[in-house]
Amino acid sequence: MSPHRITKKEMKQDKFVTYSLQVSEWIQKHLNEVLMAAGGVVLVAAVLFFIFSSQAKRERKAAELLGKANLALQSGNMGGAVDDLQAVVNRYSSTESAGQATFYLAYAYFYAKDYVQAQSLFEKYVQKYKEDPLLSQSAQAGIADCHMQTGKPVMAAENFLRAVSLGPQTFLAPQYLLRAASAYLQADQNDKARETLHRLIDEYPDSREVHRAKVDLAQIAG
Repeated sequence: MSPHRITKKEMKQDKFVTYSLQVSEWIQKHLNEVLMAAGGVVLVAAVLFFIFSSQAKRERKAAELLGKANLALQSGNMGGAVDDLQAVVNRYSSTESAGQATFYLAYAYFYAKDYVQAQSLFEKYVQKYKEDPLLSQSAQAGIADCHMQTGKPVMAAENFLRAVSLGPQTFLAPQYLLRAASAYLQADQNDKARETLHRLIDEYPDSREVHRAKVDLAQIAG
């Protein structure tokens, strides 16, 4: 009777059995380490779940306060709006709503003529919150408006130009160029005003601000 030949399948099975035994022996020798590692994974998972759960609650609360503040603004309740916006900014600074709250709070202070506080918040938005390009551009223009209100037209013009650079393709860009030129004129820097107006006409020939830019150029020419 010829000896039994071991097939490839049986060889694979033998290798699998041998490997399984080796793994089993290793686990038995290192059982404590295995349990500690598994416990560590569970602990990390629990911590992550707690963090994400807490953040979700913070996001929800911040969004609720932001919505409440918007309703207050629409109804003319500026005091109530400021309180809610300030709460979002102070307590929920890591949430998505914090950026919008900072922007709206800046304008609330601006309309209350607290230009120092308004400028500080506009700058905070530009530096920290950049998820909305249009709001970033508007916040930069808000800084310019604060400079205008505090008698610094040159700084205002420079910040209007920065606002343009943040969104050169937006519908706001030609408006900010026109306002930059106006600020330069107020500062008696006619050359810079003329340069800015020509830029507006050249880069945004179809904008509605072009007519006003041509009128201003004619006035500068005298």
